[in-house]
Amino acid sequence: MEMSVTYAWLIAGVILLAIEIFGFPGAGLLFAGLGAITTGTVLYLDMLAADATGYQFILFFIASAIWAAILWKPLQKLRNGKPGTGYKNMVGDTVYVGSQGVNRDSGEVTWSGTIMKAKLSEHAGVDHLEGGSIAEIVSVVGATLIIKPKH
Repeated sequence: MEMSVTYAWLIAGVILLAIEIFGFPGAGLLFAGLGAITTGTVLYLDMLAADATGYQFILFFIASAIWAAILWKPLQKLRNGKPGTGYKNMVGDTVYVGSQGVNRDSGEVTWSGTIMKAKLSEHAGVDHLEGGSIAEIVSVVGATLIIKPKH
């Protein structure tokens, strides 16, 4: 049984989508997969000859580019969340103060296994936290965590 070119494009599209979803997310194979499915659909509708291989590849590249142009910004918004939410998911998390301690101007803490810059909140009620103390993130400014003692 011989597989038609139409089904080859459709199967290739599904395989590319599966690789994007299950193997290498963010690799851009989503757009290529949609381009291949588009090419297969155009062939299925007899809008392009099955023996016009060069035109099929041109259509594939153009369709992939169009899908990328259409979906790029919506996918980035979906991936990054709402604009302006920043690192609000960190607020309320526990951090461990580094060996040098933290004051109102500087210091380091460990959050989720990562050493990060930190400062004490204006409303922390203390001027310094000793190394090894446990604190709570109250906000994030740039790449600096604003913390207070955890009670």
